[in-house]
Amino acid sequence: MNRQQIILIGLVAVFALPFVLGWGLFVGNWRPDRVASHGQLVDPPAVLSTAQWSSLLGEEPAPGQWTLAMLPPAECDDPCRHTLWLMQQIESTQAREASRLQRAVLVADAPSASLRQAVEQIGQTRIWRGPLDSLRGALPDAGPGGPRLAIIDPQGNLMMVYPDSFDPSGVRRDLERLLKFSWIG
Repeated sequence: MNRQQIILIGLVAVFALPFVLGWGLFVGNWRPDRVASHGQLVDPPAVLSTAQWSSLLGEEPAPGQWTLAMLPPAECDDPCRHTLWLMQQIESTQAREASRLQRAVLVADAPSASLRQAVEQIGQTRIWRGPLDSLRGALPDAGPGGPRLAIIDPQGNLMMVYPDSFDPSGVRRDLERLLKFSWIG
């Protein structure tokens, strides 16, 4: 073998190595750890029909949009107001995709005065009344009481829930990934 043949074989090996490694990782079913979600996946997803929810404050549920929803406690105290503010911040970090997202607070009955006031102060958040008790029954246990956050897809499927001590950057990353790879909404 002469020098030119060795150089040619070396070049082919250098260019083929990434494909061989990629194929090996695919066949070995390797997945990076960083892709894990930060919320708890609802399996099977609970279906929320937008026809079941009526608006008490803000617009009616917009079909075809992702919803960042809060399941509030009876009275909206400081942690509840903080969650509303975090929802606003999470939505604003979605940049171009923010138009595909709506924020809502889901209640079973008339909201408390403190909740209504907190939502009005934040702005651009809707209060929807509907069958919250049946929804809570379908939720996985996400921690003790307090506000809970949920992500609902455009078809009305409850996708993920977060406990009252959620990490806002984790919610942002989950939502970013869902909006990036979703062809609906």
